[in-house]
Amino acid sequence: MLRACKVTTKFATEKKRRMIAAFLEAYRAAVNFYIKSIWNDRGGLDGKTLARLKDTRLSERAKSQALKQGLTVVVSTKQAARITGKKCSMPHFTGGANLDAKLVEVQAGRGSFDLVVRLSTLHKGHKIDIPTKRTEVLNKWTSKPLAKIVNGCELSEDGMILWVELPDLEPKTEGDVIGIDIGANKLIVDSNDVRYGADFKKYRDKVKRRKPGSKGKRRARIERDQYINRAVKQLPWEKLRVIGVEDLLNVKKGKPKDKNGRNKRSKGFRKAMAPWTYRRVLSRARDIAQENRVRLVAVPPAYTSRTCPRCGVESKENRRGENFLCVGCDYKADADHVGAQNVLARTLATIGSVESPVLT
Repeated sequence: MLRACKVTTKFATEKKRRMIAAFLEAYRAAVNFYIKSIWNDRGGLDGKTLARLKDTRLSERAKSQALKQGLTVVVSTKQAARITGKKCSMPHFTGGANLDAKLVEVQAGRGSFDLVVRLSTLHKGHKIDIPTKRTEVLNKWTSKPLAKIVNGCELSEDGMILWVELPDLEPKTEGDVIGIDIGANKLIVDSNDVRYGADFKKYRDKVKRRKPGSKGKRRARIERDQYINRAVKQLPWEKLRVIGVEDLLNVKKGKPKDKNGRNKRSKGFRKAMAPWTYRRVLSRARDIAQENRVRLVAVPPAYTSRTCPRCGVESKENRRGENFLCVGCDYKADADHVGAQNVLARTLATIGSVESPVLT
């Protein structure tokens, strides 16, 4: 498994900073060239199209990395558009450059600068050494047994993200098993009816209210993501050996169409769900589960919040918004808690019978 750690470039000389800025300008231009070339299926990347990138001073290896990053941007943008049901315009790339081991070498430093990152530049055969310092997070991960820093980085003007590779650890054999329900209002409710991120709706709606592309929107998203991180960390990881989750797909869009050809999820629902990133929660849970040797198990999500965990009756009449009241046995509870209980039951059935699917 890989862990990302940010280090600063502020210790570089002014000349080296200008060289980094020049490289990033050329790299981003190449990424945007590739995005424009492949955005419409009619375009493509034939030899004639690629020849138009002749003015760049990037090496062939850097061009290859820019092509990979441009393709990733296009694919992720179109996937997001399909999930949310919205039209999307061609993206413009302004992010960091993802560079591999052929362009970046991470070395031990000397004195107060205990780390040096050697970067390729626009000058063929010429590399620059960027002195930097290890951070607390980087030291935390490199102190783990068999951990090593990967050659490569994500480069930006104000810093570099380095990756630490850690060996996959065997899951625990002792500990508790819980199920969790991930929601749009209460972020996480577990099968013991403990709530994590109970006021998530406030952060979700704050993102929704901000103007697209504005600084306020970016700040709201950062605030939301930090809230998600705090909530996931609060789960009792040290006591767990297995955690069950629903393997939801297209949750923002719902089932494709009803018999009349309409989306089964309303436009209002899809708009409300747009800032809610189920996969972000799941990704963070997966990372922390790996760190704590906890097994993450995906179970089918069908009818978990409208099936009674006491008598087993499944009915859409059982659920009314955030409340659950069974039409069969009058069992009453919070709907998200009911969902988590049913996730737990399916998780126990899975790990008790056959090898469970682990989310990747």
